[in-house]
Amino acid sequence: MTQQTPPATSRIQRILSYIIAALVVVSLACIAAILIGTALGGFAAQGSGQGLWPAVFLLPFLALPIAIVLMIVLFVITARQRTRAAKEGGPVTPPAKGKR
Repeated sequence: MTQQTPPATSRIQRILSYIIAALVVVSLACIAAILIGTALGGFAAQGSGQGLWPAVFLLPFLALPIAIVLMIVLFVITARQRTRAAKEGGPVTPPAKGKR
């Protein structure tokens, strides 16, 4: 059985992964804050449009679709990298700086 080295990730793949994770975590925290605020009876204050609540309501609507689009971009980048490596017959490595 041959040993395969795990594919190396490029800097852009790591950055996209961290951005996706941050967007999802912040969105879930906002959804939890909305649920907790509603359960504690603060729904009237949440809908008033004052303070931090408008941002808490809006963030999941924007961040989750952006995270999904970034996931698709990450999958495309990874697929292109693996296809290129398969054609060359070598291991999957990130492209060199300045070269494409």
